[in-house]
Amino acid sequence: MKLFVLIVSPSVSFLFEITISENVIEQIANESNEVWFSVASVWEMGIKVSIGKLPLPGQIDDYVSTRITRLGARSLEINASHALRAAALPLHHRDPFDRMLIAQAQVEDMTLVSADSTFNQYEVSLLWAASS
Repeated sequence: MKLFVLIVSPSVSFLFEITISENVIEQIANESNEVWFSVASVWEMGIKVSIGKLPLPGQIDDYVSTRITRLGARSLEINASHALRAAALPLHHRDPFDRMLIAQAQVEDMTLVSADSTFNQYEVSLLWAASS
């Protein structure tokens, strides 16, 4: 399984110290799964840091690279097919970063890790991240 991890989303984040489901932890630790992150997540995080909505304990570059290394995640760049799919999505969710993540998961046939219930309205494979 290709797991598409939202490393920045406020709803579920592996950059922040929050409680996530044991299932997600197990799936990320499972070496037969590939773990990916979107550059859209890093972009969103950079914006939030620059406007003061996301305080970090250090420089964003170091913070993000440390978390990505811990996850053993690979980078998924944004390409034209992702942008076109995001533009064509129904407007259940208006956040452009979340729409990009949904589009990338669809195009790349990935399982999106999230605790955002709005994502359930889209045709995308989801792994629920919130612990109960």
